[in-house]
Amino acid sequence: MTQAQTLAYERVAVTAANFRWKVAVIRATVAGLVCVALADAGSVRGYSNAGILFWLGLLLVFVPTAIAVLRPGAERRERLQLILLLGLALYLVKLLGSPTAFSFSDEFIHLRNTQDILRTHHLFDANPLLPTAAYYPGLAAVTAGVVDLTGLSPFAAGVVVVGLARLLFSGCFFLVAERVTGSDRAAAVAGLVYAANPMFLPWSSTFSYENLALPLAMFVVYWIGRTRHQGRRAADVLTVVAIGAIAVTHHVVGFALTAVLAGWWLAEHLRVVPLGSRVGRRAARRKVGVMALVAGAAVGVWFFVVAKPAPAYLLTNNIVPAVRQTISLLIGQAPRRQLYTSGGHIAPTWETVAGAAAVGIPLLLLAPALHRAWRQPRRAALVVSAAIAVAFPLSLAPRFAPDGVAISGRSAEYVFAGMGCVFGLLAVTRIPTAATKRIAIAVALLTVLFVGDITIGTAFYERLPEKSHPTGYPWSLQRDVIDASKWTRANLGIHRRFGANAIDAFALATYGEQNPVAEDDVWPIFFSRTIDASVVRRIRATGVDYLLLDWRMPDGVPPTPGYYFGTQEPGAGRYQHAFPRAALEKFDGSPCVASVYAQGAVEIIDVTRISDGSCTPDVALLSTRPARRGARR
Repeated sequence: MTQAQTLAYERVAVTAANFRWKVAVIRATVAGLVCVALADAGSVRGYSNAGILFWLGLLLVFVPTAIAVLRPGAERRERLQLILLLGLALYLVKLLGSPTAFSFSDEFIHLRNTQDILRTHHLFDANPLLPTAAYYPGLAAVTAGVVDLTGLSPFAAGVVVVGLARLLFSGCFFLVAERVTGSDRAAAVAGLVYAANPMFLPWSSTFSYENLALPLAMFVVYWIGRTRHQGRRAADVLTVVAIGAIAVTHHVVGFALTAVLAGWWLAEHLRVVPLGSRVGRRAARRKVGVMALVAGAAVGVWFFVVAKPAPAYLLTNNIVPAVRQTISLLIGQAPRRQLYTSGGHIAPTWETVAGAAAVGIPLLLLAPALHRAWRQPRRAALVVSAAIAVAFPLSLAPRFAPDGVAISGRSAEYVFAGMGCVFGLLAVTRIPTAATKRIAIAVALLTVLFVGDITIGTAFYERLPEKSHPTGYPWSLQRDVIDASKWTRANLGIHRRFGANAIDAFALATYGEQNPVAEDDVWPIFFSRTIDASVVRRIRATGVDYLLLDWRMPDGVPPTPGYYFGTQEPGAGRYQHAFPRAALEKFDGSPCVASVYAQGAVEIIDVTRISDGSCTPDVALLSTRPARRGARR
């Protein structure tokens, strides 16, 4: 046999082996998704062991993929395909949990935006759930366009849009990591690390504006890296269009992209890239700098000039309180948040251990990964990736502060991008291609990271659908509330002002197209034990027309995020006792209110006579009236 024939035979053998591995991973992924689907069905029926099937399904999805992309002989195309498959499979895990309707809180916010665009054919209609979201209509506009073009429902169109965005992110991130590290094997490890971040499985799969903007930002980084040496005007136009789309889709992603491009330009300006001609380097560097300026201008103008509620929402209401509370925690002036507990739910011990391991492994490996990156030729992209990875330890502290947990969690979507690149580089330099034992260790560490970060990112009782008849206070939207919300639209019209708890407000705003009153304005109406003067003043000040009473509230304390209405209510985040039933019963017997709907645990009462001033409750008279039964279970 000649040398050419031998090489041809070896190539055929490698191709056949890669095909068999690919088929095996696909089969394992399908089996894993079947396990997840069975776990979801079992959870709805109240089976206590459904979680075992859920974790088995996730392991079947993740572990074979990790082995396949790290194994000897895997080709670049195969690694890219498997990372894309992993991203899509983990997206389907979320979709299997709620295959017919949105279920996460932020999804209802953007569903309302989409509905408003479809109804009015205009942008920026006021969003009662989150006013800032109305000024970032990118996701809703794209989804509404898909609805108009295809006839799909807003839910189905949203699933398609976010699913395609997930594929875009997974593919572009692999290509960016490959360029940063110079290795497709390292890029595959980076993809595995990123898939293990706490937000990737639940949050990054939701119908939320960040989950369209972040893939677009990753595309911009990839596209600039690919085209900046070409000098093509069409490529620059596409980059500017993508940056503009990000600016009108999500604020934080826009600022993060600006920071990355500015850091990239600065790293090249400091001449950390010794390759290429001087003229070519200057032109390429100038293009990065120009795009950083374009991004900064577009995002800044939209944030401060157009999206007027955004600065108060992002800075005053979120970042500043989180920073203050974190500082108070670090200097010993604030209590530490209890991890893995919420609303009387305490996570299993093994989850606490897994979560600690998922934090400890990156902390232990970060220093050697950064050292390895420093010893490489100091490409600008690698310097930026290392700088992002350094933020990981800093992002942990806010997690222990009640107001900082959201900031800490959301930062993972950005920090893990840098961590993935430096850890991928460490993996390919420390794990020879044929080192089976080291590959096994790497897969084991990645699996621990994956499992542990899932326990960090999602409360254990929220990973599977809530059972059809929950005990205590539910954490998800219930069928009778959806039915009641649809009734309001059919019988009361749309855009009526409603008072309701935080969960039920989502149904009223979307299924009913009503306008729930802001959470911090409505809770005093419910918490008072009588319809006193303060309640009357609050009803009139908010202009509320109807109140939705959920008689499940007295059945138990609220789980994550730990409140019934909002963060300012008494006891928020530290409830020991359920909502007092007397606070809901105060409306019984009042001549100024009328019960217009009662079904199951839901009652809707009309308070327009109080709101318009035509009737003022007599507290003394109410105290002598017998209570009437509204909706009770």
